[in-house]
Amino acid sequence: MKKICVLLLCLSMFMNGSAQENASKMAWWQEAKFGLFVHWGPYCLYGGVYNGFQQRRGGAEWIMNRCKIPVGEYRAKASTFNPTKFNADSLVLMAKKAGMKYVVFTTKHHDGFAMFQSDASKFNIVDYTPFKRDIVDEVVKACRRYGLRVGFYYSQSQDWCNAGGATARKEMKEGWPNRDSLEIDAFTKAHRGAWDYNQFSCSFDEYFHRVSLPQMKELLSRYPDVATIFFDTPMSITDKQAGEMQELLKDYPQIIVNDRLKRPNFPGDYKTPEGRVPKREDVVGVYWETCMNIGSSWGYKSWDTQWKSSDEIIKTLIQIASRGGNLLLNVGPDSFGLVPAEARKSLDGVGAWLDKYGEVIYGTQRCDVVVPWGECVRRDEKKKSYIYLCVFDKQNDGRLVLDANVSVRRAQLLNNALSKVGFSRQKGQIIVTFNPEDVKDGVPIIKLELTKTLPSVKLVSNTQKYFSILDTD
Repeated sequence: MKKICVLLLCLSMFMNGSAQENASKMAWWQEAKFGLFVHWGPYCLYGGVYNGFQQRRGGAEWIMNRCKIPVGEYRAKASTFNPTKFNADSLVLMAKKAGMKYVVFTTKHHDGFAMFQSDASKFNIVDYTPFKRDIVDEVVKACRRYGLRVGFYYSQSQDWCNAGGATARKEMKEGWPNRDSLEIDAFTKAHRGAWDYNQFSCSFDEYFHRVSLPQMKELLSRYPDVATIFFDTPMSITDKQAGEMQELLKDYPQIIVNDRLKRPNFPGDYKTPEGRVPKREDVVGVYWETCMNIGSSWGYKSWDTQWKSSDEIIKTLIQIASRGGNLLLNVGPDSFGLVPAEARKSLDGVGAWLDKYGEVIYGTQRCDVVVPWGECVRRDEKKKSYIYLCVFDKQNDGRLVLDANVSVRRAQLLNNALSKVGFSRQKGQIIVTFNPEDVKDGVPIIKLELTKTLPSVKLVSNTQKYFSILDTD
């Protein structure tokens, strides 16, 4: 009975009032659809390479753990972090030019290094490095200047450099060919993933109340207008500790929180599928956001070649919009503070497309019309609904069939407003015809104006559906 009461209390703390109030809080986020994720910290100094070996598995931001770099050695390397070419305005303007509406910045990742000045831990960008500048503060102020919302990623449980923090266990085969691999693996197995005695010189509860909770207090008190909080890898955190963290957030009711503070009793406001577009049936009736890399690593990897093209990102955006979600696309700046040129080029292409076809993405919602040749996206405006037919597969005859019980008033090819588009209704199907040769650029998109508004889509924050967090297995 006690456990049930605790569960109900935790759920009620996340409800934040009525469903209407929650919908109001989520409105800007639902409208935005596209945000920039930034993973950046002293791990970029390695670029995914340790002792001359490329890290064998996972994102380069995990190099300390996977290669079992001793705390003292990692801290010494971090003390040289001096990203002299970093410019917060350039980063935020890159996001704005790409059509992104918000930025989620990594304030502290699992290595425990804070990208802001912190009294809770001197292992931070201001007190520990020659750079001496508060990166988080600069990013927040740049977002305010250019009209983007700002959110914070914060690793609330894992911390490999501050004593007592949690350490997910990774075997040495995922790092580099250390001749002592067997001995190290035995040590991490015996010490809950830790590979350095400094990591467990105090308890997790001591760590939580000395570093994690105080740093969140610092961030919230300095930036009460923060829009989102992205927690990650719950690991050792208890319901009691998560409740203390959640208690802080009660004074900031506008903050949208993800589902990774503590599972399952703290479901948050939205779900976080990672690195993929989820199946339609897995995201029915919930708020959700796919976080995804523009390359192959969250943190900067010097040997990355797997960059997503503008066309790939645009297709992913459309798929996500058709299912009613958001895309949080990640970049990892290098040791100078620069976003790789390949990533910038792709983002520029996405921004150019959104300048023309942004109505297909922004302010849209899930569309339950499913087609084999592409995706359908829905937009409601006043007393009308629109469905955008995004044609991924080549249609030589220009004939599209939709199993949809709707009435169409007019149809338009967005790629060429002068082109004629035909439509008819036959036995519960809508038949649309267009000339593929009239498509001037990109994905053919046909805008259907319906005769009336479709039934509203109801969304909730709290469900038992969760998506796996990568790199924690």
